[in-house]
Amino acid sequence: MKEAVTPNTYEPCPDFITSDHKPIRGSFTVKLNKSAPARPSTPKDNKSNKLIHFLISNIKCTNLPIMDSEIMGGLSDPYILFVSSPKNLTWKKAWPSTKTIFRNLNPVWDEETHLTLKHESCIESLDDLSGDMIYMVVMDYDQTSGDDFIGSVALNVQDLCANLKLSEENREQTTKFTDELNLQQTNISRPVVRNGQEYGMLECTVISAYLEPSEVTSFLRTAAKSRNMKFRDAKNKFFGLFR
Repeated sequence: MKEAVTPNTYEPCPDFITSDHKPIRGSFTVKLNKSAPARPSTPKDNKSNKLIHFLISNIKCTNLPIMDSEIMGGLSDPYILFVSSPKNLTWKKAWPSTKTIFRNLNPVWDEETHLTLKHESCIESLDDLSGDMIYMVVMDYDQTSGDDFIGSVALNVQDLCANLKLSEENREQTTKFTDELNLQQTNISRPVVRNGQEYGMLECTVISAYLEPSEVTSFLRTAAKSRNMKFRDAKNKFFGLFR
């Protein structure tokens, strides 16, 4: 509304000489609307301290661009940062990251990343996850200078948790697939994007869970068992071709 904004100053900056485009500066007084009530830091119905966990595995990239000069090998040294919005979803003095794979444009990470989302929205309701994001940021490691940004893949937290039972009322029965734990598996295959252009592809598996602290060990064990069974089945199928 016009009545809510009152201009105080609005003027050019004639002494700005670094460009032929002269900037304009202004100051305004803004009358704010009534603010929305803040989220409670501890929901009334949350007595178990459950949090959302992500286990990200089977990470690989294909057709990444060459980021290093010919002198440095003419390839890339990729690693992945897990950047969150809002920041305090995953921030722990630094962003979680994978190891660096040197001189490779089609890297495969034989590791897993376990993320615990420590944001108040994670323990209230699924609606509160709207807008929360995890960015898998593909970087190129440089030993002698700052690391280079290759591109990123955006993961919507709400989508990764769409099939989780986040309320106590809905957790009375768990799915047969998980036996005991409340899990969701999402397979990701998306382009790595920078400035609207694609720079390779990223694939991974994200297993989401809404857990008590006492359930985390079982979650990691169950996820590992599931992956080992898939590997064993694939291995048996492969060697069965030669019998």
